[in-house]
Parts: sequence; C-alpha cells; structure tokens
Amino acid sequence: MKTIEDIIKKYKSKIDYLDLEIIISRAINKSREFVLAHPEKRLTPNQKLRIGNYAMRRIKHEPLAYILGNKEFYGLDFKVNKNTLIPRPETELLVDETLKVLSNLPARRTGGFSNKFSNTSVVDIGTGSGNIIISLAKNSKQKSGCYATDISEKALRVAKQNAKLHKVYEKIKFFKSSLLGNKKLLNNLTMKQCNNLVIVANLPYLSEKIYMLSPASVKKYEPQSALLSSNRGLFHYEKLLKQLKKLHTTYYPPATPERSDGGRSIPHTTCILEISPEQKTRLNKLIKQHFPKPKVIFKKDLAKKWRVCIITL
Repeated sequence: MKTIEDIIKKYKSKIDYLDLEIIISRAINKSREFVLAHPEKRLTPNQKLRIGNYAMRRIKHEPLAYILGNKEFYGLDFKVNKNTLIPRPETELLVDETLKVLSNLPARRTGGFSNKFSNTSVVDIGTGSGNIIISLAKNSKQKSGCYATDISEKALRVAKQNAKLHKVYEKIKFFKSSLLGNKKLLNNLTMKQCNNLVIVANLPYLSEKIYMLSPASVKKYEPQSALLSSNRGLFHYEKLLKQLKKLHTTYYPPATPERSDGGRSIPHTTCILEISPEQKTRLNKLIKQHFPKPKVIFKKDLAKKWRVCIITL
C-alpha cells in the first residue's frame, strides 16, 4: 500500500510541489499541513486513483482550479469550470479600487440623511464566475442595485451558484448580455433613477500577439472568448465606451422645451477597468474620443505594471 511519501516521490519531478501538496490534500480530504506532517500516511485504493487522475490532468497543463473546481479570490472560495475564466490575483486590485470609489461617491439627502448606497447602481460587465460583483457585494454597504452581465449562459449559471454560496444572490440581478447591451438591464438602471452609476469590467483584453505567448494551460483550457480581443486587445473596451455613450444620450436625453419631464439627469458615472499594461496610452485616447471631458486615472498593480483604468464622467 502506497504512502503520501511514495506519491510525492513519483510526481515531484513532473508537478510543481505546491500543486502536488494541494492535489494530495484534496484527494484525501485533509489539510496541506497534514500532508506535510504525515508522509507515512497509507493511502486507500480510491485515494490513489483520485490522486493519479488529478496528477495526470495537471501534467497535461490543465489548471489546478479546473481540476479541483474552485479558486480563492479576495478571501472567498469560488466555483469555476471550463466556461469561466479563472480569477487572477491581480484582479483583486480592481475590487480594491471599486470599493474606494463606492466609499467616496457623492451622496443624496433622503429624509435628512445622506444615503448614497440606496441611490447607486453597480454593474459588473463580463462577470464570468461572479468573483468581482460577489466580492463587492460582500465587502461594501451596497444592499441592492448590483447587476452582473455575461454573454455566456453557462458562465452566468456558475456566477449564480457562487452568489448563492456566498449568500448575496438576493442583492444581484443577472443578465445575459453583450456587455451593456441588454435592454432589460438598461431599463432597470434608468427606472431606478440612480444618482451614481459604477461600472466595473474585466473584459477580454489580450492582443493576439500576447495571447499566443500565454502558457499552454491558458491557451488549451481557459475560454478564449474571455481573454482574446481584436484591435490589439481593445475591441471590447471600445464597444463598451460606445454603449456607455449611447446610454448617456439615449436613456438620459437632455431636457428640451418639448419634454414635459425635464429630462432624466445623467448619473455620476465611474468606470473601473482592468487592462493590459501596454494599452494605457491607446485606451486614454479612445476614452477622450468618446467623451469630451473625462477624468482618467491609471493605477499600477503590485508588479508595478499599469493594470486599472478609472474613468469618471
């Protein structure tokens, strides 16, 4: 009967040691600390089969998150599968910056009290596993007015499961949509007459050149549609900017003498986008082509690379 030590000796030259520890701990339903402390532990036939299956999949470059079916993000555990992009550590900066935006929004006086959260809509475009909007719902004072969109019905299914898992399903409305294009979503946003609109997006932004340089585990297993974008990685963001401009002009038309309602006031709008570092200059130009006087700020990640763009309209 094989032990944990035997398994480690068999696979340590083929699999990253940390990945191997995690595989063994999941297969035997014990902690990594247990695996390290008990190399002499004998494995049952079922445990050996499970470890062998996980190990062979990892040797073929399948991401560990897909093998195990989950990935940690912002201190929360998220279900993932081949229909969803695996959450990245650098995307936590997107959540950090969005939480800062939410805490600093202008408030509206309601019944003598400053009540900005009840008059704020937060929209996660291209939600995938739901990791961004769920992290925001868990870590902000936003009680409602959270929305998530994805073009993939299968991805939305996973996002809804994660929202239920983390007990925020009632806070979030999900829409199948090409970015901001769903009319029901737009009607929800405009009917609410929110003072503040916050759009957060981690859209496909890899150029073909950068995508081709990605690891085999990314190209072979993760959904290409969640990663690759034409126009040197900016097609999806340019489309989003066009949709946002249309939202401002069509759904919030200015007041005119012919309009008895005086027109709907455009909400204070902030967009927080995750980008590829080399896109900073080009994206800045695109933004200013679509909006006359935007305030644009770029933020660097922990690796000192430009990673987040914050647009205030």
